[in-house]
Amino acid sequence: MKKVIFTLAAFAMSVASFAQLADGTYNVDYKSSTINWHAEKATGSGHDGTIRVSSGQVVVAKSNIASGKLKVDMNGITCTDLPEGEYNSNLINHLKSPDFFDTTKFPDSNFEVTSVTAKADGKGNTHVVNGKITIKGITKDVSFPAKVSGDGKTVTIDGDLVLDRSQFDVRFGSETFFGSLGDKAINNDMKLKLHIVANKKA
Repeated sequence: MKKVIFTLAAFAMSVASFAQLADGTYNVDYKSSTINWHAEKATGSGHDGTIRVSSGQVVVAKSNIASGKLKVDMNGITCTDLPEGEYNSNLINHLKSPDFFDTTKFPDSNFEVTSVTAKADGKGNTHVVNGKITIKGITKDVSFPAKVSGDGKTVTIDGDLVLDRSQFDVRFGSETFFGSLGDKAINNDMKLKLHIVANKKA
Protein backbone atom coordinates (compact mmCIF):
# COMPACT_ATOMS: atom_id res chain seq x y z
CA MET A 1 0.00 0.00 0.00
CA LYS A 2 2.84 2.38 0.91
CA LYS A 3 4.53 1.63 -2.42
CA VAL A 4 1.32 2.50 -4.29
CA ILE A 5 0.96 5.78 -2.38
CA PHE A 6 4.61 6.69 -3.08
CA THR A 7 4.20 5.93 -6.78
CA LEU A 8 1.06 8.06 -7.02
CA ALA A 9 2.77 10.91 -5.17
CA ALA A 10 5.78 10.78 -7.49
CA PHE A 11 3.49 10.78 -10.52
CA ALA A 12 1.56 13.75 -9.14
CA MET A 13 4.80 15.68 -8.61
CA SER A 14 5.85 14.96 -12.20
CA VAL A 15 2.49 16.06 -13.61
CA ALA A 16 2.54 19.21 -11.47
CA SER A 17 6.01 20.09 -12.78
CA PHE A 18 4.87 19.69 -16.39
CA ALA A 19 1.72 21.72 -15.69
CA GLN A 20 3.89 24.73 -14.82
CA LEU A 21 5.66 24.70 -18.19
CA ALA A 22 4.00 27.30 -20.41
CA ASP A 23 4.20 26.67 -24.15
CA GLY A 24 6.60 28.92 -26.02
CA THR A 25 10.24 29.55 -26.83
CA TYR A 26 12.73 30.25 -24.06
CA ASN A 27 16.22 31.73 -24.41
CA VAL A 28 18.90 30.30 -22.14
CA ASP A 29 20.13 32.82 -19.59
CA TYR A 30 23.89 32.30 -19.81
CA LYS A 31 24.50 34.46 -16.73
CA SER A 32 22.26 32.31 -14.51
CA SER A 33 23.15 28.93 -16.06
CA THR A 34 26.10 26.91 -14.81
CA ILE A 35 27.96 23.72 -15.69
CA ASN A 36 30.26 22.24 -13.05
CA TRP A 37 32.75 19.50 -13.87
CA HIS A 38 34.69 16.99 -11.79
CA ALA A 39 37.46 14.63 -12.92
CA GLU A 40 39.67 12.24 -10.98
CA LYS A 41 42.97 10.41 -11.27
CA ALA A 42 43.15 6.67 -10.67
CA THR A 43 44.58 7.51 -7.24
CA GLY A 44 41.37 9.29 -6.26
CA SER A 45 42.62 12.87 -6.30
CA GLY A 46 41.01 15.19 -8.80
CA HIS A 47 39.93 18.65 -9.83
CA ASP A 48 36.72 20.67 -9.99
CA GLY A 49 35.74 23.54 -12.22
CA THR A 50 33.17 25.20 -14.43
CA ILE A 51 32.48 25.51 -18.15
CA ARG A 52 30.80 28.63 -19.49
CA VAL A 53 27.36 28.45 -21.10
CA SER A 54 27.30 30.84 -24.06
CA SER A 55 23.80 30.48 -25.54
CA GLY A 56 20.85 28.17 -26.05
CA GLN A 57 17.12 27.78 -26.50
CA VAL A 58 14.32 25.61 -25.10
CA VAL A 59 10.99 25.05 -26.84
CA VAL A 60 7.95 23.96 -24.82
CA ALA A 61 4.90 22.51 -26.59
CA LYS A 62 1.86 20.92 -24.96
CA SER A 63 3.41 21.57 -21.52
CA ASN A 64 6.45 19.46 -22.43
CA ILE A 65 9.97 20.28 -23.55
CA ALA A 66 9.84 19.53 -27.27
CA SER A 67 13.38 20.54 -28.20
CA GLY A 68 16.39 22.44 -26.98
CA LYS A 69 19.91 23.48 -27.87
CA LEU A 70 22.83 24.54 -25.72
CA LYS A 71 26.20 25.97 -26.77
CA VAL A 72 29.14 25.78 -24.38
CA ASP A 73 32.28 27.91 -24.63
CA MET A 74 35.18 25.51 -24.03
CA ASN A 75 37.61 28.43 -23.78
CA GLY A 76 35.63 29.45 -20.71
CA ILE A 77 36.69 26.37 -18.74
CA THR A 78 37.95 27.10 -15.21
CA CYS A 79 39.40 25.22 -12.25
CA THR A 80 37.84 26.10 -8.90
CA ASP A 81 39.73 23.87 -6.46
CA LEU A 82 43.14 25.50 -7.05
CA PRO A 83 44.05 29.05 -6.02
CA GLU A 84 44.72 31.56 -8.77
CA GLY A 85 48.31 31.35 -9.90
CA GLU A 86 50.76 29.47 -12.08
CA TYR A 87 49.56 25.95 -11.23
CA ASN A 88 45.94 26.89 -11.97
CA SER A 89 46.91 28.60 -15.24
CA ASN A 90 49.06 25.66 -16.33
CA LEU A 91 46.19 23.24 -15.73
CA ILE A 92 43.71 25.38 -17.69
CA ASN A 93 46.14 25.80 -20.57
CA HIS A 94 46.67 22.03 -20.63
CA LEU A 95 42.91 21.39 -20.68
CA LYS A 96 42.63 23.75 -23.67
CA SER A 97 45.47 22.00 -25.51
CA PRO A 98 45.14 19.12 -28.03
CA ASP A 99 45.90 16.70 -25.15
CA PHE A 100 42.40 17.43 -23.90
CA PHE A 101 39.77 19.65 -25.58
CA ASP A 102 41.83 21.43 -28.28
CA THR A 103 39.83 24.62 -27.89
CA THR A 104 41.65 26.44 -30.69
CA LYS A 105 40.25 23.92 -33.18
CA PHE A 106 37.03 23.15 -31.28
CA PRO A 107 36.04 26.29 -29.33
CA ASP A 108 32.45 25.16 -28.72
CA SER A 109 30.69 22.05 -27.49
CA ASN A 110 26.98 21.56 -28.15
CA PHE A 111 24.04 19.68 -26.69
CA GLU A 112 20.77 19.06 -28.52
CA VAL A 113 17.67 17.78 -26.73
CA THR A 114 15.91 15.03 -28.68
CA SER A 115 13.22 14.13 -26.13
CA VAL A 116 12.18 14.68 -22.52
CA THR A 117 9.95 12.21 -20.70
CA ALA A 118 8.31 12.39 -17.29
CA LYS A 119 9.93 9.94 -14.88
CA ALA A 120 10.19 10.65 -11.15
CA ASP A 121 12.91 8.63 -9.42
CA GLY A 122 12.44 9.47 -5.74
CA LYS A 123 15.70 11.47 -5.73
CA GLY A 124 14.15 14.78 -6.71
CA ASN A 125 14.40 14.17 -10.44
CA THR A 126 11.18 14.48 -12.41
CA HIS A 127 12.20 13.65 -15.97
CA VAL A 128 14.70 11.90 -18.22
CA VAL A 129 16.45 14.09 -20.78
CA ASN A 130 17.69 12.45 -23.98
CA GLY A 131 19.91 14.16 -26.48
CA LYS A 132 23.10 14.39 -28.49
CA ILE A 133 26.28 15.98 -27.20
CA THR A 134 29.12 17.10 -29.46
CA ILE A 135 32.66 17.56 -28.13
CA LYS A 136 35.71 17.96 -30.40
CA GLY A 137 33.45 17.44 -33.40
CA ILE A 138 32.33 14.00 -32.15
CA THR A 139 28.62 13.45 -31.42
CA LYS A 140 27.27 10.84 -28.99
CA ASP A 141 23.83 10.03 -27.59
CA VAL A 142 23.33 10.75 -23.90
CA SER A 143 20.52 10.29 -21.40
CA PHE A 144 20.30 11.55 -17.82
CA PRO A 145 17.74 12.15 -15.06
CA ALA A 146 16.88 15.78 -14.31
CA LYS A 147 14.59 17.99 -12.33
CA VAL A 148 12.57 20.11 -14.76
CA SER A 149 10.51 22.99 -13.39
CA GLY A 150 8.92 26.23 -14.53
CA ASP A 151 6.77 29.14 -13.41
CA GLY A 152 5.28 30.25 -16.72
CA LYS A 153 8.13 32.70 -17.36
CA THR A 154 11.16 30.46 -16.93
CA VAL A 155 12.18 26.85 -17.41
CA THR A 156 14.89 25.36 -15.20
CA ILE A 157 16.71 22.08 -15.80
CA ASP A 158 18.96 20.57 -13.13
CA GLY A 159 20.72 17.33 -13.93
CA ASP A 160 23.81 15.22 -13.42
CA LEU A 161 25.49 13.16 -16.09
CA VAL A 162 28.72 11.25 -16.57
CA LEU A 163 30.60 11.34 -19.87
CA ASP A 164 33.30 8.94 -21.00
CA ARG A 165 35.88 11.42 -22.32
CA SER A 166 37.65 8.74 -24.35
CA GLN A 167 34.59 8.60 -26.65
CA PHE A 168 35.36 12.21 -27.61
CA ASP A 169 39.05 11.65 -28.34
CA VAL A 170 40.18 13.28 -25.09
CA ARG A 171 43.26 11.12 -24.70
CA PHE A 172 45.68 12.45 -22.09
CA GLY A 173 46.23 9.99 -19.24
CA SER A 174 43.58 7.61 -20.57
CA GLU A 175 44.33 3.90 -20.34
CA THR A 176 41.92 3.39 -23.24
CA PHE A 177 44.61 4.82 -25.54
CA PHE A 178 47.89 4.26 -23.67
CA GLY A 179 47.43 0.99 -21.76
CA SER A 180 48.30 0.65 -18.08
CA LEU A 181 49.55 3.96 -16.65
CA GLY A 182 49.44 3.07 -12.98
CA ASP A 183 49.04 6.05 -10.66
CA LYS A 184 49.49 8.42 -13.62
CA ALA A 185 46.18 7.36 -15.15
CA ILE A 186 43.24 9.75 -15.27
CA ASN A 187 39.77 8.20 -15.15
CA ASN A 188 37.75 8.44 -18.34
CA ASP A 189 34.60 9.46 -16.48
CA MET A 190 33.95 13.20 -16.36
CA LYS A 191 31.07 14.22 -14.10
CA LEU A 192 28.92 17.20 -15.06
CA LYS A 193 26.32 19.03 -12.99
CA LEU A 194 23.96 21.17 -15.07
CA HIS A 195 21.86 24.12 -13.94
CA ILE A 196 20.19 25.60 -17.01
CA VAL A 197 17.82 28.56 -16.75
CA ALA A 198 15.85 29.79 -19.77
CA ASN A 199 13.56 32.82 -19.96
CA LYS A 200 10.44 32.98 -22.10
CA LYS A 201 10.61 35.23 -25.12
CA ALA A 202 8.19 38.14 -25.07
